[in-house]
Amino acid sequence: MSADAESLPGKPGERAGLVLGVVLLYLLGYFALGLTTDPARARELATPLDAWFPFVPETIFLYASVFAASSLPAFVIRCPRLFRRVALVYTAMIAISLACFGAFPVTSLELRADLDVLDPPGFTGWGMRLLYHLDPPFNLFPSLHLSVAMVAALSTWTARRSWGVVALVWVAGVTISVLTVKQHFVLDALAGTALGAVFFALWIRPYRPEPGTEVSYSWRGPLAFGLGLAGLLASLYALYRSGWTV
Repeated sequence: MSADAESLPGKPGERAGLVLGVVLLYLLGYFALGLTTDPARARELATPLDAWFPFVPETIFLYASVFAASSLPAFVIRCPRLFRRVALVYTAMIAISLACFGAFPVTSLELRADLDVLDPPGFTGWGMRLLYHLDPPFNLFPSLHLSVAMVAALSTWTARRSWGVVALVWVAGVTISVLTVKQHFVLDALAGTALGAVFFALWIRPYRPEPGTEVSYSWRGPLAFGLGLAGLLASLYALYRSGWTV
């Protein structure tokens, strides 16, 4: 992105267009690869550390919250220049990760817990089954889950330190959860975290706001985010209570 393009003021619909483009790239690429990967080509990246982390089904909702965490910059970052950088970084990381998934498929089939044996009850068990049903057991290295979450938290920290601290604590919890729901290996998590940190350092950290720029939204942005997250969780619980199963 050129300096001239970056300095352009935000246009109506630009933010929505950037978000939609990133989401489509992720969804189409992730599931196209995940659903067509030949299991015979996939390998495992197990280390002794993976056995050290227990299966904790209660962390499923923390794991799933990464999809909300990834959208946090849209509710916090007001400056168009910074938001464009974040969108560009998301796009680059997704493209690199998809290339890795295609060239070096890794599987969690043997890592995943046997839910028929463990049978975590209630909403937790329902959430685990939903995850294992919807999320292909491939596309693991590097963890796109963590690279995007890392950039989301660090870019939020760049816009407003107080909200960034909360986001970083959240991402620390997500990092643990990718291991305790047995969807990722430790090496996946380390690679995803490193990828996010490198892209932040190279492209977002150098950002400096122009004089008079309102970098972040007021409290209304995070409030809208919180209400949206609460609505999402309530919708999932309503779906569970309806008796819908996978």
